[in-house]
Formats: sequence, structure tokens, C-alpha cells
Amino acid sequence: MSRLGNALKSPRSQRIGKWLAGIFVVFGVLGYFAAPPLLKSILQKQLSEQLHREVSIEKIDINPYGLSARIGGFSIKADGGREVAGFDELFVNLSSASIFKLAAVVDEVRLDGLRVAVARVAEGRYDISDLLDEWMKPKDEPDTGTPRFSVNNIQLINGKIVFDDKPKGKVHTIGEINLALPFVSSLPYHTEILVNPSFSANINGSPLALTGDSKPFSETRESQLNLDLDRFDLAGLQPYLPDSLPIRLKSGTLDSELKAMFKEVSDNVYSVSVVGAVHVSGLALTETEGQPLVGWKRLDIDIDNADPINSNVAVKRVALDGLDVAMAVTKDGEFNVLRVVDRLSKPASAAPEPKPATAKPLAWSLGEFALTNGLIRWQDESTPTPVAGEVRHVLVSVGKVDSKLVEPIEIGEVSYQVDLGERFRVEKMAIMGIKVDLPKHRVDIAEVTNTGTRARMLRNKEGKIEWVSSPVLKVVRATNAEKDGKARAEAEATGKQEWIGKVGKLAVEDLAFRFEDRSLQHVAVQEIDGFNLLAQELTNEPNKKGSISLKSKINKKGSLNVDGSLQVYPLDVAVKVETLAIQLLPLEPYFGQFLNIALTRGQVSNKGEATAKLDTAGLKAGYKGSFTLGDFVAVDKLNSADFLKWKSLYFGGIDFRLEPMAINIGEIALTDYFSRLILNKDGKLNVAEIVKKPERRGGRSQEG
Repeated sequence: MSRLGNALKSPRSQRIGKWLAGIFVVFGVLGYFAAPPLLKSILQKQLSEQLHREVSIEKIDINPYGLSARIGGFSIKADGGREVAGFDELFVNLSSASIFKLAAVVDEVRLDGLRVAVARVAEGRYDISDLLDEWMKPKDEPDTGTPRFSVNNIQLINGKIVFDDKPKGKVHTIGEINLALPFVSSLPYHTEILVNPSFSANINGSPLALTGDSKPFSETRESQLNLDLDRFDLAGLQPYLPDSLPIRLKSGTLDSELKAMFKEVSDNVYSVSVVGAVHVSGLALTETEGQPLVGWKRLDIDIDNADPINSNVAVKRVALDGLDVAMAVTKDGEFNVLRVVDRLSKPASAAPEPKPATAKPLAWSLGEFALTNGLIRWQDESTPTPVAGEVRHVLVSVGKVDSKLVEPIEIGEVSYQVDLGERFRVEKMAIMGIKVDLPKHRVDIAEVTNTGTRARMLRNKEGKIEWVSSPVLKVVRATNAEKDGKARAEAEATGKQEWIGKVGKLAVEDLAFRFEDRSLQHVAVQEIDGFNLLAQELTNEPNKKGSISLKSKINKKGSLNVDGSLQVYPLDVAVKVETLAIQLLPLEPYFGQFLNIALTRGQVSNKGEATAKLDTAGLKAGYKGSFTLGDFVAVDKLNSADFLKWKSLYFGGIDFRLEPMAINIGEIALTDYFSRLILNKDGKLNVAEIVKKPERRGGRSQEG
């Protein structure tokens, strides 16, 4: 210690100490007072020349001992004095490790109040295109590789970017920009990390927030980034969509709560996992001319795990509420859906088919899909009688589905309501417990329920049926017809396995049908009310029978009851049929115009068993039972008198067979029979004039 003390007290050591102290003081004086104005002048001059724009700096402060510097009031102005870029303050804190690492090492960088204004003046040209073109020119200098640097604790505070799209007449503003990055480095350097990765901004009034955590020095370099987007206006993207796109994005907002996780599994093997939720609300898409096409109130997508690098996407749930689809056919037969598809499609290319991709196929899975409050609007003007209506309250619930399609697809429920005006209405149609097994070509349905159906069919005076007609579609240009035809041929060649379907329960409740025939002299009306059908275990599996039960009112007073078994394949039906008091009067207009007698009363009833069987020998059908024509009254029109009536005409023990044709009747009974024969003044019986004779030209009847 004495030798060290003596050495420090020596004149030589004291001179060295004074020199070092002087250098330290001079370094501080120059750094604090001389360097800032000199550096300010150099930067303003050099940057103005490089950027071809006026550059100004309010002040520069340097702390030589802390190895830090501040630049305040930086601004770049174009011709006319308009500011195109600038910032309030830039703070840089260098590390002394730069000397030992022989590289630029920065412990902290903080940029406050960044301002950038860019304008698009024409297609592909901006007000800074001169700089972009210059920077993009190839350089003659050889590539020296990635420079050695380490920049840590990077912060951008309260930045703002304004993009003026002059051709589109739109101004987009990204304000309140805040960015934090732990580090950006090309060399191993450990320093105290003060910030977590984050980004936030306000995009045209929609807040966006990205936050996360990072482990930059772990072996896997794990990082986590949270993406929170609030009320992003999707309609703002419409001006930037191609004009050739036949749809227009009228409205919609996007929200997200996503989390992206980055990990290096091994050398050069990375994994990216995205989890969270995406929401699209108030979406409205129209055709180019503004006709409504599709929209919805809210779409929620819950992502369980999405790894695009490893081609794996798992979606937990997709919920779509308030789907609104507009489907329309014009007078010329143009179907709006096909019109849009046709405009989106492109003609088949004559180029050779691409080679099979070697990339890993996408593996996807969907845990659940739910559609609620769906609406389908229908407008068809292609038929003589236009059809307009809606399919309301559409509900679809689908269970787990994946890309393998090995497990059966379970559809919990499909239900809807149909309103096509007085022609056709369904209060509720529900299909429950659907299971689709694609490998086995099988569809099982637990229950089908139809409630409150109302149908009205009309035959006009010209004899044409007016109902819910199919649209008369205009032929749309075929796209890639050769490939489509080849695909159909292959499907027909390989699709040898028949599909099997089964319905556990089919229930039709309170169906009503009305048919008006106005082509006759007197309008004929046939009505079915209170139609109820219950069928169980219906299937097209060979030799599997189900049951069927049917009840209905016919033309107000009559009734029909059917009960028995039904085998779909091969056809085998055996049912008990009972009808009671079915009125004949509604049928009178069909035959009354050919007769000189008028039916004023009459009804039929029966009770028996009907069978039908289809096998290799053909159709075999039969009926065993009874038939009654009762309360029958016919009036002679020419003589205005009762012509024929009886209380009951009964046929019992009927045995009818279609193949071979045969009919046996065990009993015939006629009760309270009455008939009036009249000899007119021409000496002819009224019986001989029951059938009307065809009229001659000029309106006179031909002689018999």
C-alpha cells in the first residue's frame, strides 16, 4: 500500500491526473456547449440535401457523461411550408458497451410526438415518391452483411400518421400511436429490459391496442402479443377494394381480442399460435348497383388455436346472429346470387394444371356453429305471377366438425318459418338431431316437425296452375365446363355407395290446403283442414318398416283416418283406411257441365285395408273392406224435379286386386231408393237425356 501511495503522490502521477481531469472537463464542456449547435447545423444542412426538403431543429442537448442526447422540435417541410414529418423529442442513451462490443449499443430510445403526413396523388404515386424511387435504386457498394447493433427499450409515444388519398377523396388518420419494443439486436447483449412489447393507436376513430410479454433471452425466445381492436370501421376499406369486385362493403365494424404467441421450438423451427375472438358487427354487402345482398347483426369467432406456420387451425365456436340474405330473380331470369358468382369467376385458363402442392395440408376443426335469427328474402319476377316472401327465424346448430370428416357431423337443430303470402306459409319447420356420416353415406334424423302449414293453389280460367312456381332462370356463362364435366363423371364412377336415410319421427301438425279451380263454369273448391301426420322409423334401408298415422278433415264435413306400416324400399304399404262423410258436392262442377242432372247431396265413406307392394314382378296393390255412397240426391235440370236419390248404397266384402286385375263384392245393399221417370212431350224419357249432347256450330244441339 505504501508503494501505491508513493506512486500516486509522485509528480508524474499527479501530472497524468491533471491531464485526465482536464480532458474530462473539456469533454464535458464541449459536449454540453460546443457540440449541440455544431451538430444541429450539420444535421439541418445534410438532411435538407438528402431529403430535398427543408429540415429544421429547435434544439439539441447532449449529456456527455451520461452518453445521452435529446433532439427537440424536429420538422421536415415540403414546398409551401406544409409539414410532412417531424417529432417533439428524440432521446437516445448510448451504452459504454459500444466500445467493448465494437458495435452500436443503445440502452434506450424514446421518440415523442412523431408526426407523418403522406398524400397519394395518383395511382401508385405519392408525394414522397421521389424519395422512395431514390432509396429503391440498387447500390454499387458490396453487401457487408448485417451491421452489429443492439437497440434496447424502444419507445414511441403519442405518434400520428395522416394519409390523404386524393384520388379517392379520403383522409385516414392513425393517431395516439404508442409503441414499445424490448429490443432489436443483431448481437448477443444483455441489458436491463424496462418495457414489454406493446402497440396502441386510434385508427379513424377506432382504438387498437397491442400488448404483450417477452422472454428475449430464453432458449425458446417466447413472446406474447395481445391484439385488441375496438369498433374498426370496415366500410372505410371500400375505396381500396378493386372496382371489378361485384360487391360493395356498405357497413360493418370489426372488434378483436386476440393473443399471438411466438416460440422457437428448435433451430429455425418456429411456432405461432393465435387464440382469442374476432367479432364483425353490422355487416352489409350489396351489389355494385346497390341492391342488398347479404349482411348480419353480429358474427363471433372464438379461436382455440391457429398456427399458420404448421397449417393447423382450431376454432372453438362460430356464432352468427341476424343473418340477412336477399335473393332475387329479375323479369329476365337473372338470379342475383348467380350473377355475383359469375362476375367473380374467371374463364378457364389453357395453361397446364399445376403440380400437386408439397406443402402440408391444412388441418382444421370447428367445435360448434350456431346461426340464430336468420332471414332469407325471396323476390321472383321471372314467372307470370311474381313470388315474394321470406324465410324467417332461421336457426342452425352444428356440433364438432374437422378436416378429416371421419366422425359423424351432428346438427342439433335446423328450424325456420316460411311466409310466401297466402300461397304458402309454414308457422314452424324444425329438424332435430341430425347426424351425417360421410364415410358411411348415412343420414339419421331424430325428429322432423312441421306446424301450421297453410297452402293455397289456384287453377286460373286458362287452365294454368298458379302457386309457388320455380324461377325461370337465365342461362349463366359456364366456367371451366370441361373440368366440371370431368369431375361429375368421376363422381358418378366412384359414387356407387347409396345413401341411407332414416327419420325417427315425422310429425305434421295442423296443415291446411285449399285448391280453387276457376277453369270450370262454376268454381270448384277442395279443402283439407286439420291435417295431422305422425310417422316413425321411416328409412330407405332395405326391408325396414316404419309406422304411419294420418288424420284430416276433407271439405269441412268429411274425415280421413289412415293407420298402418310403411316400408320405403322396396315399397311395401299396409294401412287401414277409414273415411267418413266426404262430400261429393265440391266435385260436381267437374261432371255437372256434361250432364242434365245436378248433384245436390251425396257423401262417401269407407272402412278397409289398402296394400301396395313393389317387387321385381311389378306393382301389386289391393283393397279389402267396404264402401258406402250415402245421402245421395240428384235433380233433373230439364224438368226441375228430383231424379234420383237414396239413403245408402253399401258395398261390403270388397276384395280388389290390381295385378292380376280382379274385384269381388260380397254384399250390396240399397236403402230408401227413389227414382222418377218422366216422359216428355217429344215422347222421350228423361233417362235418355241425362248426358248433354255436344252443341252444333251456331249453338243448336245435335239430334240424338
